[in-house]
Amino acid sequence: MFGRAVALVLVYAFATIAGGALFVGLLRMASAALGPGVMFYRGVGALVVVCLLLIVLLAELLSRAPRRFGLDIADSFGSALVATSLLFAAFVLGPVTVDRSISVFMLSRFEAADRPLTEQEARDAFVRVYVNDWAQIDRRIREQELSGNLERASAGWRLTAQGGAFMKTARAMSGVFGGDPRFVGRGESRAQTYGEPGEAK
Repeated sequence: MFGRAVALVLVYAFATIAGGALFVGLLRMASAALGPGVMFYRGVGALVVVCLLLIVLLAELLSRAPRRFGLDIADSFGSALVATSLLFAAFVLGPVTVDRSISVFMLSRFEAADRPLTEQEARDAFVRVYVNDWAQIDRRIREQELSGNLERASAGWRLTAQGGAFMKTARAMSGVFGGDPRFVGRGESRAQTYGEPGEAK
């Protein structure tokens, strides 16, 4: 029993390390072949491929493992799923957060500066570089259109039914966990958002 437990820990560790290497390789190949894109969606697609590859690889390895360890083909599914879940959690908490984080961008400005920056200078850099030069608002509009949360209208974009459902879910989660209500539109009037009352048709 103890031997099987130790063997399972080693198998799970191997699956996670091997899966991580495959995952990074697939993401780099996708970036090289397709150019910039939505990292989250590419990551999810890559993880599906990684999970399938791990199942095949581990099934082959475990079929050759000594019987005294008590391992079988079914363990390949469990270890592949656990490894994929761990990689997904690390992916969302790490690369995806960094890729989309305003805080990381702000810190990069301070790192690049050869002197202390004031709040106004940091604010100006954000608007000039992040919003204008890098077109990050445009990028996020395209991402949300691709996701199905926004759709084109005659005068721009508007929220879809799916987008409305997403915002309701976001507000509910924000309320439960005490998030900043402004980021999900809780308690914010349209006049505060656009500077004037009324709704564009």
